[in-house]
Amino acid sequence: MKIKLTEKYKPFSHEVGTSLLIPKSSWKVTVYPAKIKLENIISLGKKQVQTVFPKIEGPLTQFTVMQDLERHWIRVFGQGPQGYFSYRLVASSHEIVLFLERGPKEGITFVFEGEAKNLKRKEELIVSTSTPAFHEGPSEKMHFGVSKKQDWTLVRRRLMLEEILPIWFQLGKHIPKHPILDVGTSRLLDVCDKKIQGKECDKLGQSFVELFKVGFEGLLVPRLSDADFQGYNLDEASVPKEASPLVILGEGARLIRRLLVQKEKKGFAILPCLPKELHAGRFTHIHLSDLLSGDLEWSKKQIRRLILYPKGDQECLFSFQPSIKSFRFRIGRKGRGTICQVGSPLKLKKDALYILDRFQK
Repeated sequence: MKIKLTEKYKPFSHEVGTSLLIPKSSWKVTVYPAKIKLENIISLGKKQVQTVFPKIEGPLTQFTVMQDLERHWIRVFGQGPQGYFSYRLVASSHEIVLFLERGPKEGITFVFEGEAKNLKRKEELIVSTSTPAFHEGPSEKMHFGVSKKQDWTLVRRRLMLEEILPIWFQLGKHIPKHPILDVGTSRLLDVCDKKIQGKECDKLGQSFVELFKVGFEGLLVPRLSDADFQGYNLDEASVPKEASPLVILGEGARLIRRLLVQKEKKGFAILPCLPKELHAGRFTHIHLSDLLSGDLEWSKKQIRRLILYPKGDQECLFSFQPSIKSFRFRIGRKGRGTICQVGSPLKLKKDALYILDRFQK
């Protein structure tokens, strides 16, 4: 028995000149029909920019840039006088691969570093980089009940926390850990952190919205400066040149996770600081420890089910929302279970399946 998520995270934009990150990398891509600009947002002493020019004839009647967070690549596709085309950009070890999926029979020419290369279907162009792709993050995934089209122009207009946070987490969970900085937009990240610590659930959602508005451009490309001049007093002059804006994306994703699960001295806190906007949702493949994983579901702002998958014998203690006093604890789907009081340690056996439900106030 598992809590499953079928939602696919593939945000997209039809706007020419959209900027977005190649998943699991520090490379920002700005995509035009006839130009691909690659920029490394991790500073290594000097600005790293690579440019590729696709020889695609315009004007285009269709143009889409998609960030596929399930397959960890960017997909660009459209329709023009030469017909339909699609290619993808993938980050791998010290290189970015441009792979042509479909195009005209005669192929598409890409110009890189002054050299023209004609690619036909399933052929690729390699762009060497000085930084490797990030390691695969946890398989954790969350969803808060919103199934609207992930057109980023509309997402930015709606500013719905329950729509933004799962995509932010899905992209940011692969970013290596980084201390939260006391400069630029990272100060708003620190505001969110302190409100989580203080369990200010009513104000927390708005703080994340403000961070999203000023801390990102394009399709979730992080930034440390208020480039849109929205009037935030962030003391941007003190931002060091070597500071990476990826802290907004990566540490923001870890803060989002802390809304749902936190490690405590004697166990785990479940839904310790749930913003009022996230009234229902699911969080699956939760990595609680090396010997324990789980799935979580809640509705009407209250936990509904917690399923545990122990990989070894252990004893665990779980804390829930303050209003929860008891729950049913059973082994497997067919077990009748027993009523347990919150605060009672649970004994778990290796490879068994445990279900916590019927939470009572």
